[in-house]
Amino acid sequence: MHQTLLDFFAEFEAHSGEFLVHDDGYRSRSYRYADVVRAARVFAGRLREAGIGKGDKVLFWSENRPEWVAALWGCLIEGAIAVPLDYRSSADLVRRVSGIVHARALLVGDEVAPLDDIVSWRLADLAWTGSPASGPPISRDDVAEILFTSGTTAEPKGVLITHRNVLANIVPVEGEVRKYRKYGRPFFPIRFLNLLPLSHLFGQAMATFIPPMLPGVVVFMHGYSPREILR
Repeated sequence: MHQTLLDFFAEFEAHSGEFLVHDDGYRSRSYRYADVVRAARVFAGRLREAGIGKGDKVLFWSENRPEWVAALWGCLIEGAIAVPLDYRSSADLVRRVSGIVHARALLVGDEVAPLDDIVSWRLADLAWTGSPASGPPISRDDVAEILFTSGTTAEPKGVLITHRNVLANIVPVEGEVRKYRKYGRPFFPIRFLNLLPLSHLFGQAMATFIPPMLPGVVVFMHGYSPREILR
């Protein structure tokens, strides 16, 4: 029985195939399950070196990309709480949320600019190799993420999401997948083109929680052009 999300992560190491693909419109980069496992543990070590530990908040402000997924798992390993925001959010909203949660760092993608008044790390610079780290004990009731929602003028409101909350959604899916996985083998690996924002739990589920159950491959792409999606 899975006690925390890290139990899912531990199963990644059993997969030897391709996991994440990023098509930025110019070229495509591919990462295997083992690559993501290594990068997540290396990022956990970077958090520790920066003095960011269990219960500290890390903002995610980036377009969908493989480094986003690796950094999320790095936070989960170290017990840091991920605070994901849509990359189309304004810098003002990011600053307001940072002030609410007292964020220790901001992870930014290529579609946004680092903020001078918040410690900012570019996800494009995430290390895929290095010395891995193991984190502190994690329980089902530890907070994994804080998801913010607000209207155009309302003050952002954060929702605490524990490991138990996410497991309640994905464990039943895993049970059903296991029943029918053998019938899908002729079609493996099943490839997902993920256009759902990683700042939402459903987007995360279809990027990093559900595909490994098959196992499958997740493809991220630049933008939302219908012509590019069809390509």
